[in-house]
Amino acid sequence: RGLARVASARVAGPRGFATAAADDTPGGIFRSSVANKSGLSHALDAVMREGHHDMRAFGRGTLAALASRAAYARFTAAHFHFYSELERRLDEAARGPNPTPTGSVWRLFSEDLRRAPALERDLALLLDTTPGDHPVTPAPAAYMRLIATAAEREASSCGVPIAGSGGSGGETGATPALLAHFYARYLADLFGGSMLGWPTRRALGFRTTPQFYVHDVFVEGGAASARKDYVERVYEAINDAGAHVDDAAAAETVDEARRAFAANAAVFAESGGSSLLFATVGGARVLGGYAAERIWGAREQRDLFGRLVKRRDPDTGKF
Repeated sequence: RGLARVASARVAGPRGFATAAADDTPGGIFRSSVANKSGLSHALDAVMREGHHDMRAFGRGTLAALASRAAYARFTAAHFHFYSELERRLDEAARGPNPTPTGSVWRLFSEDLRRAPALERDLALLLDTTPGDHPVTPAPAAYMRLIATAAEREASSCGVPIAGSGGSGGETGATPALLAHFYARYLADLFGGSMLGWPTRRALGFRTTPQFYVHDVFVEGGAASARKDYVERVYEAINDAGAHVDDAAAAETVDEARRAFAANAAVFAESGGSSLLFATVGGARVLGGYAAERIWGAREQRDLFGRLVKRRDPDTGKF
């Protein structure tokens, strides 16, 4: 049950960690943020505070994907397909001298947050397969259409002045609908993605952690501080983008975030999130891998989520 909670929080965002006390947890980072207490960031966070996501589907879907390498390959391929669509649309939004509001945000973080190449590498190096071996299934296809529609809606709305606006805020009629999808995916990756890397590695016996769960921008030993600062920058950029849109456009962006979370939940449910049996098998594999690592004396002792606890002394063999 605890693993399912972490898995769901990784996708659903910080709400799943709301009771955590330590500042190095996703919940601690969420609560200590300043930028997410106002503006469009605050409005988007309300989607999670209101519970507009199916945490059961996220948790079960993630654990079910760990039931076998074949299941994880399907799970990874589904993510590759929708991330590829999202990142293609984000690249288009950022291109040229006049990016859309979401394009301006993506320009700041694309180098660090881009996930499709990492997913493709995981398929090749860990699972000996390719995205082309896994046709797009209905749930990712629906999610990709939603992303495309949001991108087209934002592009068509850019440069339209607000009728009757006499304010000095430089507001336009642009609707940053694609920003809702940026928020739904990448904030979740930043808050909790790395926490699932080690459970996945242990469950499936990988030699290395899947790159999907690794962000090179964070360094071991300073990850908590770096992650907190980076998340704050993302929230600030979202607020900057939202500062130039009117209330109706901001409300539509929040509605789009609700649709994004629903589409995400459908992907996870299709990946096995409706199967308690597969999720139980996946959870058992995680715990089994963790126990084997401790029993057989790894050179490092790490907790369930990969945080270093002790290192073995090379001379004495003791931790």
